[in-house]
Amino acid sequence: MSNFDNESFYSRGLELYKKNQLDNSLNFLMRIENKDLNILKLMSQIHIKKKDFIVAKTILIEILKLDQKNLFALNNLGDLNKIERNFEDAEKYYLKSISYDGNAISSYFNLASLYEDKGKLDLAKKNYLKVIEIDDKNYAAYFNLQRLEENLITDEIIKRIDHHLKINQSLKNKNIAYGHFIMAKNFRKKNEVDKEIAELSKGHKIFFDSDPMNRNAVNYWLVTVPKMVDKNFQFENSDTKKIKSNNIEPIFIFGIPRSGTTLVETIITSGEEKVYNAGENFILQKAMQKLQSNKKLHESEKTIKMDISYLKKNIVNSYIKQFSVKSEKFKFIDRTMTNFFFSEILLELFPNAKIINCSRDNFHNLIAIYQQCLNNLPWSHHVEDIKKYISIYNLKLKSLNKNYNKNILNVELKTLTEFPEKTSKEIMSFCNLPWSDKVLKYYERKDLICTTASNIQIREKIFKYDSAKFLPYKEYFDNF
Repeated sequence: MSNFDNESFYSRGLELYKKNQLDNSLNFLMRIENKDLNILKLMSQIHIKKKDFIVAKTILIEILKLDQKNLFALNNLGDLNKIERNFEDAEKYYLKSISYDGNAISSYFNLASLYEDKGKLDLAKKNYLKVIEIDDKNYAAYFNLQRLEENLITDEIIKRIDHHLKINQSLKNKNIAYGHFIMAKNFRKKNEVDKEIAELSKGHKIFFDSDPMNRNAVNYWLVTVPKMVDKNFQFENSDTKKIKSNNIEPIFIFGIPRSGTTLVETIITSGEEKVYNAGENFILQKAMQKLQSNKKLHESEKTIKMDISYLKKNIVNSYIKQFSVKSEKFKFIDRTMTNFFFSEILLELFPNAKIINCSRDNFHNLIAIYQQCLNNLPWSHHVEDIKKYISIYNLKLKSLNKNYNKNILNVELKTLTEFPEKTSKEIMSFCNLPWSDKVLKYYERKDLICTTASNIQIREKIFKYDSAKFLPYKEYFDNF
């Protein structure tokens, strides 16, 4: 094969990748015989997007064989190990990257984020400050510092950011978006709601527009998936003898972001009995994709037929592998936020599953989401999209409560914060777990890891819900 052919295949693969046609892109890249670093990098990015983390890691390690100091490979291996909750390995890769390049901003930033998740807040601050030392206009680092300790963002820094934002009108730069989120929080502290909302609006718009794939992602979660799960599910080949799951006791935590899911998860895992924690993962999503690629899922206009035995085997084995369990009997938590769409499938797979539905006032939830920058949730950057997502969720849970009420416990965030002991006892009893005062002293845990936007709040005692703080926003948003 000539160099011209290789260059042509790479160019075509890159073009298709930019259009998010991942499988087609990969087909062209695989035809290149001698793959250089650029080709391997692109292939790893494709597999990361496809959630094929095992394959992605294999390719990244291949890159390191060619170039042991390759910062791209080291940083991405850190990221993938962090996603898979291999936190020690993630830390090693970030530190190795920094050892080769003392100005490796991405590695410092990701290391700071890792320390933040682990509750090592002083180390997190140190590394965010290092990012700022290298690049004093890295507003993502300022944004996270502001979350850790507001006093670190001085009036002088605010003035400097404000000045830079006024002269830099980039409409697709995530870093600029973070600048607007910093300004929004500054105005929130001063109770200047109109200015806060104006900055939030700018920040969300820039962040959303920074990635052309966001529009497709919003359409997928707000249109495509709801239409799909409204169809009639038909489960075929339901042979329970093929794989046992009756001894596996899953606890699925459902909820809109900012509704208390992290708090409930932490309460359950802080008890006396061991409960494995899958966190947020892609186990169901990847198993469904595998089902489809192996032609064991058939979708028509009104129905979806699937080989439930094949699906169960893949999913159960994935959980067992993640936890490295040897016993056939164990409990685990899965807090994947999109699982609610597929609740009927989960209950067919695990008839004894416990589902905890976390909720709060819809309007409060809307504001709490809009005040954040939830960078992995494209629907969270427009008010109307947030409303639509909440409405879809509420309709789904209404149906679920009607048809599977024995499997569901509804936990209201306000009630949990006002009556923590009573509510936590209800949660633990529902999960067939013993209660002790340890579950409400979760903030004393040394092993507490939190990868959500609540990773700072969760390290403090439960504080009483404050409904009054949302009142000033009523005049700026339509009734919801």
